[in-house]
Amino acid sequence: MIQDLNQEGKITLPVLITKADVGRTAKNAPYLSLTLEDQSGVLDAKYWNLTEDQVKEWKAGMIVEATGDLMRYRNAWQLRIRSLKAIEGSPADYVRSAPESMDKIRAEINGLVENIKNPTIQNVTKEVIEMKKDDYFLYPAAVRNHHNYPGGLAWHSLSMARLAQVIARQYDFLDEDLLIAGILLHDVAKTEEYSAPVLPEYTPKGNLIGHITMGANLIDRVAVALDVEDSEEVMLLKHMVLSHHGKKEFGSPVLPMIPEAEVLTLLDNLDSRLFMIHESLESVEPGTFGPKNFALDGRMFYRKSWEK
Repeated sequence: MIQDLNQEGKITLPVLITKADVGRTAKNAPYLSLTLEDQSGVLDAKYWNLTEDQVKEWKAGMIVEATGDLMRYRNAWQLRIRSLKAIEGSPADYVRSAPESMDKIRAEINGLVENIKNPTIQNVTKEVIEMKKDDYFLYPAAVRNHHNYPGGLAWHSLSMARLAQVIARQYDFLDEDLLIAGILLHDVAKTEEYSAPVLPEYTPKGNLIGHITMGANLIDRVAVALDVEDSEEVMLLKHMVLSHHGKKEFGSPVLPMIPEAEVLTLLDNLDSRLFMIHESLESVEPGTFGPKNFALDGRMFYRKSWEK
């Protein structure tokens, strides 16, 4: 598996192609820049010396047996592919999953909802999650960059909620009910924004409306059904969802204007960034820098020399 790669040389391994971009050499010859994945990790790969027809054969979503030369490139592993062979299998068997079981994640999230004391906030949160049912625990949190695997949405939300509980104990002026509910609902409409749990693309609704607006609309629909649409709790829950990207240029129609919304924005940013930083360092040798990450301001991160 990808996580077991530890020395340069010729290898063969079954993987899922999750990205396949056609590039051009200085002589205008086509090549493929690939991202390969299995349940243990992600591997960058290049496939050189291809014809125009050959680059069209390999696409994201294909399961292949990849043979090539593994080498260090900019302190990370890269596979220089010699050959690819399509093999049978399910893409779901070649993608990563949350670090804890989905049964445990589901039980903990349901427990968080049950512990919400404000009845309006509790009932709305419970009904919105119930509307999405299994999708809430199946979908990723993003198409790329962070928690982009089946179950990533629920794991990302739970990770934020665990941090929020600690913060709420330190800052007792925060309303923990509102904070936890806003966190659990902030990305709920990604189940409509994305096309599938595995190898998702943006749906027409996702592109035209987006998960922030759709999430607020879900809260509205449930609030009307529960006859609490004019309550302050519902207004503030919607504000939490609408403001959670923190800035208008990042897609939020309003800025955070209650302390709980500010905490949600900071925790969303923290959890997603730490995921990306950790992922960028997983295949890097201790004592070296990882690749530049354009989602993190083009920065390189250093892996401490004493890490194994």
